[in-house]
Amino acid sequence: MTALQLHKKTLVLESDLNRLALRAECERLREAGSLIKDVRRQITPWALVLAPLAGVALALRLRRPASADTFLSRALKIAPLLLKIIVS
Repeated sequence: MTALQLHKKTLVLESDLNRLALRAECERLREAGSLIKDVRRQITPWALVLAPLAGVALALRLRRPASADTFLSRALKIAPLLLKIIVS
């Protein structure tokens, strides 16, 4: 009978440990979610201004015979700089 009781206690303790780990993980996800919401709030005003400008630039770029690869590579090079400006 004691072996069964020890096994039961082990399972209960494992369950408690898993429950605590799950709570910690949920808290980390909440923190990450709030970080994303903060960044989103900061980016939104800039996105409202930059999105139409990007659309116009893309439309003008598509009218030219140059390849789209160069436009895309330029946009990807500029993106980190824009993010630094927006986030700071």
